Amino acid sequence: MIEQNVLPYKLELTNEKLTPHAGLVVAHEFHLGLGLGQLLDESVPGPGSNRGYHPSEVVLPLVLLLQGGGRDLEDIGVIARDRALREAAHLWKMPAATTLGDWLRRAGESKRSMRGLARVSDRLARCRHERDARTDYTLDADTTIIEAQKQDATRAYEGTVGYQPMVGFLSGTRWLLHDEFRTGSASPQAGGVAFIEACRKRMPKGKRIAEVRSDSAFYNHEVTDYCNREGIVYTIGADWDSAVTAAYDAVPAEAWTPLPVETGEPRREVAETVHTLNQGSHGFRLVFVRDIDTQGHLFARTRRGRGIITNAPAGQRDTAAVVAHYNRRGTMENHIKELKHGFGMSSMPCGQEPANAAWFRIGALAYNLFLLEQAFGLPPEMLTSTVGTVRWRVYQTAARLVRHAGSLILKVAADAATFAVLSDLRLAARSMAFP
Repeated sequence: MIEQNVLPYKLELTNEKLTPHAGLVVAHEFHLGLGLGQLLDESVPGPGSNRGYHPSEVVLPLVLLLQGGGRDLEDIGVIARDRALREAAHLWKMPAATTLGDWLRRAGESKRSMRGLARVSDRLARCRHERDARTDYTLDADTTIIEAQKQDATRAYEGTVGYQPMVGFLSGTRWLLHDEFRTGSASPQAGGVAFIEACRKRMPKGKRIAEVRSDSAFYNHEVTDYCNREGIVYTIGADWDSAVTAAYDAVPAEAWTPLPVETGEPRREVAETVHTLNQGSHGFRLVFVRDIDTQGHLFARTRRGRGIITNAPAGQRDTAAVVAHYNRRGTMENHIKELKHGFGMSSMPCGQEPANAAWFRIGALAYNLFLLEQAFGLPPEMLTSTVGTVRWRVYQTAARLVRHAGSLILKVAADAATFAVLSDLRLAARSMAFP
């Protein structure tokens, strides 16, 4: 008699070439259709000997690892043991985890290698944005803290030991334009102008950064003067220093105007004044937004909102529009969350900062490649899906690899809808003309 808590099946090994990741084979084909392997080998310095691994032989498996849900270098073993995936994807050489760690360390210590990885992303940015009718973009910039108990990690401003990379996304396309890996103790306000300049240089030809949007990390006169001088509109969260507090206290009661109320949102009101930063070369608009005090005048001077500075002309963007525009930077938090938790950048695999910097840049590459798949290969209903959703519905598709009449056949175990997604992604891989 079979016990009720034991299922009636047997567990056996098989020599058949099976894979639970047929979708990753198709994703890899999409990457090859972009010319990614050749581009990596042309842009990143190669091995010092014939026995070494070419950049494409390291980076392409790492991209698949991250898109497939891997979180650590040891996870490369899942791909290495997947004979069907490797044969179908022509991944003939597979570096071990220790080899990957050594390569990442060398790449992170080499300015040529890091610049080469950046050039690869720049070419992909061209591929994405030359198909976009827009010419002007808003840059959303922010830092994110990654907890890491590593030998060279340092303590961030809020107490976490780890790293604090700065990232810049293009609003609208979600594209991760530039990343700058930093130690945890780095000041979020340091190097703002240099970061914006680096982002501008990495924009595809014919495209420009017309606006910069940031929290108070960019609240300093170097950033505001630079943007004003270069004709860039900025919208930046203000620090509540003594000058901003004094400006807030000086706003007359009758200057506050209620904001339109959306369903489920608290009631808020806004006011505006003119402000300037110490050592700054120009004045700008300072917008305050706060919750409406239900206790009347008793707490009229209680600060429960935030300040926003902008050089956007009032005739083009009124006070309420400034608040709405600033609030839209909240979508960047979702992009950072996707990068960290969707593509394994919430933890660092190595003990040295240079190796982790290279890992993070490859993570950014995997993230952008996924955006390309969404834009040109996946169905419209998946255009805003997270990689976790696509991983569950598409990448993790079982298949059997067979050889018939000299041809390889990947026999997919999927419904008609999933098979259509895989087929369309293959067509996109063959039609993508790399710029």
